[in-house]
Amino acid sequence: VPLALPPQKFEPPKSKTIIQNTHIKMLFSNGEDNNMLKLKQAEAKLIEYAKKFGDREPSSFSITTQDTLIPLDVLPLKTLKCSPLKEDLFMHSVRVTGTAEAVDPISSSNKHDTPLVILHGYMNGALYFYRNVVGLSNYFQTVYSVDTLGCGLSTRAPGLLSKVDSSVEATEEFFVEALEAWRKARGIDKMVLAGHSMGGYISVAYCEKYPERVEQLVLLSPAGVTREKQEEIDDMLTQMSWTQRTALTTVRYLYDAGVTPASFSRKLPATKSRSMVSSYVDRRLPVVTDPDERQALEEYLYWMAMIPGFGEDMLNRFLTSSAHGVKPTVDRIPLLRVPKVSFLYGDRDWMDIQGGIDAYELAASRRSQNGPNVQVYQLQEAGHLLMLDNWRGFHAGVVAMVGGRSAVSSSKYPMPALVRANANNANNNNNNSFAPRVGRRKFQQSR
Repeated sequence: VPLALPPQKFEPPKSKTIIQNTHIKMLFSNGEDNNMLKLKQAEAKLIEYAKKFGDREPSSFSITTQDTLIPLDVLPLKTLKCSPLKEDLFMHSVRVTGTAEAVDPISSSNKHDTPLVILHGYMNGALYFYRNVVGLSNYFQTVYSVDTLGCGLSTRAPGLLSKVDSSVEATEEFFVEALEAWRKARGIDKMVLAGHSMGGYISVAYCEKYPERVEQLVLLSPAGVTREKQEEIDDMLTQMSWTQRTALTTVRYLYDAGVTPASFSRKLPATKSRSMVSSYVDRRLPVVTDPDERQALEEYLYWMAMIPGFGEDMLNRFLTSSAHGVKPTVDRIPLLRVPKVSFLYGDRDWMDIQGGIDAYELAASRRSQNGPNVQVYQLQEAGHLLMLDNWRGFHAGVVAMVGGRSAVSSSKYPMPALVRANANNANNNNNNSFAPRVGRRKFQQSR
C-alpha cells in the first residue's frame, strides 16, 4: 500500500494561511537536486500569489504541499535492472482547504464534499493553477492540484519512460496507475477529476479504468480529442511553400524521434532559454501585467523546462505531430462509465472545440447504452491557458459544471456560454446561453 507522508510546517507566513511541505529524498540520475530546489522556491513564490486570487480572507484557508510515495511495483515497468532508481517514486501536490475557524462565503452545508483534483497540461505543473485553487476552495471543501509523475516537483527520473513499453496503452497505464496510487495514499474515495490539455487526456484514460472513483470528469481544453484527417493535412501542405514544407518535414522528423521542446531548450545558452520563456509569456499570457507576478511565473516555467524529466517523453506517444490523438478520446469519452463529462474551451483556444462537440453528439447517440451526460462550454476572453487568461470565468465555469451555479456571483464571475448539453443538463445549470447546433467553422479559432 503506498504511503502518504504527513506534511510538516514549512516557513508559515505571518498570516494564518499555512504552507506545509514534506521533505523526502528526491531521486535523480544526473545531479539536478539544486535545480529542483530552485523550482521549489519558484513554486513557493506562486503560492504567495495564489493567496491574492479567489476572494478569500487569508485566515480562512490553508495551503499545503505534499509528497506522496508511489511504489515502483504498481507501475508497468519492463525492467529495473539498468534503472538508477533503487527507491520508490513520489508525486507532489498542492492542497487547499478551509481552516476550522474560518467564516466562509459559502456555508459548509452548501459546499461540495467531493474533492476537486486537477491535473496540469504538458510541460506545466500544479501551480499553473495559482490563480484558481484558492477561489475554487470557496465551493469545494478540498482542492488538489497535482504534479504528474515525471513533471513538476514529482520524481523526474529522466529516461524512466524508456522502461515502459512504447505502446499508447502501456504508457497510459503508467500514468493512470501512478494517479491511482496517489489517490489511495491520500485516502480519497471519490473525486471530481479535472484535466487541462494533456492532463485531460490522462484523465480520460483514468476514467476508463477507474470510473467508480470519479464523480465527474471536467476536461479543460483537453488534448488528444480529435482524429487526424489526412485530407486536412494534405490541404494544408498544398498551401505551403517548398521552404515551409521542408521545415515542417524536419520538425515532424524530430518530433517522431522524441525531441521535445524542453530538451531542445536545454541545449541553448541559459540567456536564450530564459528569453524564450519570457517571449512565451508575452505571447500567451498578456493578462499577467504585474511585473513581479510575471517574473515569478517565468521563473517557475523556466525551471520546469530546464530540469530533465521523463514526463516530457509522453508527448509523441499520445499525440501525433499534428497534435491529434494517436488514440483519440472523441471515440472513448462516449463509452465512459462516469455520470457526467464537461468540456471547457476558450473562445481563442487553439484546441478545436469541435472535438468536444463531436464527443457530445456521439455520447447523445449512445444515451440508451448508459454513456455519460456530456456538456460543452466556451469561455470568453480566453485561449488555451484559460485558467490564467480569465480566472474568474474559469472559476464560474468549473463550479457551474459541477452543479453549483447558484453559489457563483454572476457580477464577479462571468459565466461561460453553454454550447452543447442535453435537456437535463441545460435545465440543471439554469443557463440561458444554450446554443443551437452549429458547424465547425463558427467555433474553430485561429491557431
